[in-house]
Amino acid sequence: MASKWQTTRLLHGVRAIFGGQGPPLILIPGWPQTAEAFSGIFEPLSKHYQFYALDPPGLGESPAPANGYDTANVSKIMAEAVHDLLKEKPYHLVGHDVGGWIAYPWAAQFQSRIKSLSILDASVPGFLPPFQFPMSNQTNLRLWQFSFNALPELPEILTQGRERELLTWFFNLKTVREDGISKDQFEGYIQAYSRPGAMSRGFEYYRAYETSSKQNLDFAKTPLDLPVLALGGASSVGSGMVNMVQSFATNVSGGAVDDCGHFLPEEQPSAVTQKLLEFLKANEKE
Repeated sequence: MASKWQTTRLLHGVRAIFGGQGPPLILIPGWPQTAEAFSGIFEPLSKHYQFYALDPPGLGESPAPANGYDTANVSKIMAEAVHDLLKEKPYHLVGHDVGGWIAYPWAAQFQSRIKSLSILDASVPGFLPPFQFPMSNQTNLRLWQFSFNALPELPEILTQGRERELLTWFFNLKTVREDGISKDQFEGYIQAYSRPGAMSRGFEYYRAYETSSKQNLDFAKTPLDLPVLALGGASSVGSGMVNMVQSFATNVSGGAVDDCGHFLPEEQPSAVTQKLLEFLKANEKE
């Protein structure tokens, strides 16, 4: 990551990387990533927006949430941190993977503060289709972590001291090309998730998935009416993101990013930047 970007701590200890000038843009990464997941798009975004890439509570260098990992609680913590920073300024919100899980209830609870919402390749709790067992091999490969990570104790037993092996397999599985994740980014993720307790804190998001699902289904009784961009990697969720997001929002656009797996900001930074900037500029208002 270029040294020009600064790092700070927001309310509740939330770690933020920030830079650029212009309207505020909030970026939330997923698991097993950190705020550096967006480092490949910091530069082009910074020419138009002041971005803040945040480590979600319990991930990266942000402390664990005090009252649980359900996304209604986590999103409230993060929203409070951003609102304390920006005061009354409205902002754009972008979430990838678990960051997308967080971004939806954030928008549902604080819609009046948000100009637009973008969700990148995320199976938002409450809106996955029902599955019959045994699942197909393709589906199992895509969703295995939802069952494994949610188990009590076993994930820690099997992954302690083998974080590199797990994350190497995971990123290779979910990217289209071998160089989909840069070496520097990958090593940063290994370092972050090899810290004591780091894998457990990531697993807790999956252990709270059922609770988050119930919360989101309740939020969805009042659909979002702000502009929402839904993007999926063509070799991952793809254009199915649009159908999923239409379950809780009325003004949805988006589709698939070609030659891309699950990790959109890392695998296709140029394409993602172009789609984001087109959407953000079309929905810029004070």
